[in-house]
Amino acid sequence: MPIQDSRLLRRVRSWPRRVIVTLAIIAGLLLAGRLALPLVVQRLMNDRLGRIPGYAGHIDDVDLHLWRGAYSLHGVGIFRQNERVREPFFLAKDIDFSLAWRELWHRKIVSDIAIDHGQLNFVKGPSAEESQTDLDHRWQDVIQAIFPIDITHLEITDGLLRYVDTTRKPNVNLFVTHMRATATGLRNRPGDADSGEFPAKITVEGDSLGAGKLTLLLNAEPLAAEPHFHLSLKLDQVNLPALNESLRAYAKVDVGRGTFRLVAEMAGHDGGFQGYVMPFFENLDFHNLEDKDKGVSSRIWEHMVAGLAWLVKNKSRDQVATRIPFEGKFGDAKLGLFTTITNLFRHGFIRAFNPKVEGTVHADNVLPDGKSADGKDVAKNPPPENQDKTEKPGGK
Repeated sequence: MPIQDSRLLRRVRSWPRRVIVTLAIIAGLLLAGRLALPLVVQRLMNDRLGRIPGYAGHIDDVDLHLWRGAYSLHGVGIFRQNERVREPFFLAKDIDFSLAWRELWHRKIVSDIAIDHGQLNFVKGPSAEESQTDLDHRWQDVIQAIFPIDITHLEITDGLLRYVDTTRKPNVNLFVTHMRATATGLRNRPGDADSGEFPAKITVEGDSLGAGKLTLLLNAEPLAAEPHFHLSLKLDQVNLPALNESLRAYAKVDVGRGTFRLVAEMAGHDGGFQGYVMPFFENLDFHNLEDKDKGVSSRIWEHMVAGLAWLVKNKSRDQVATRIPFEGKFGDAKLGLFTTITNLFRHGFIRAFNPKVEGTVHADNVLPDGKSADGKDVAKNPPPENQDKTEKPGGK
């Protein structure tokens, strides 16, 4: 035995017995506390999740990683308390919460969050009890309780975002799978004035129904009393027959062939919002194998829709497209129907639109009623730069 070790052992043996016993008790208590702490944290979090108005939550397991200032939640689920909504509101296989050590050098105590296999389901039902579509300010208390310091970075891998509308027949079921999302500036407490208009920046990419590719960019103020944000979205190369159930639910038609693209932009401020959606249908063919089983009225309606699509189609592009403006207050949206119809013919006969985000909608220009503060209806008039200048009249 080395000389230093033997000296240390002799010193320990020379201590009074009660000192050794006291230290052993303290060590045992610390070990027991460390083993019990995850269970205590799990119990506290489950209790807090149980207080979400109208929802119930549960966490299966909690792991603490004191050496890196982190904890992990496993098997997280949040559900509607009634049995009328079968889809869970939120699920996650693992959520890892850790201190962002890189920010400590700047004297900021903030956190990183990583969510693996996160799932978020929105459901629109015939009544409020059969729906789960709203997130209000009461959720902030829950987030602050579970993640008590500022969130500087959020990452989601292999996520699922889903929207179900049970008020339609057949039911609408739209989803984005293999979702990858990153977010910065998700403050769950009021921040500094230096954070700017939109402290939070969110990017989402994923695969849609019909093998499409989704890209979403969102800049927002997460804790604003009223939604304050700017959103842009692009959906590319969706195989249109995969949307036949939704087409039958909303338009009473289906297709045998075609692709779908969509561009959208939206901004909200002080309870008002405005924006536009630009859908593009390419290489449309309404004939399919299910036509022989349809009733006479359904066939007549489908032929009318097919004829209208041919009429307003941009022949050189084999494309039907329009620009749908909207504005209003949350819960009271107004669509520009006349402008939408006008844009159908404009795209087909005068000048085609390009599937790109225009950048014409700005949150600081939105009034509480959804109107533009500068008096210009920018959401209703596509800018010339978003129209194909090479397109000749009549789409020839």
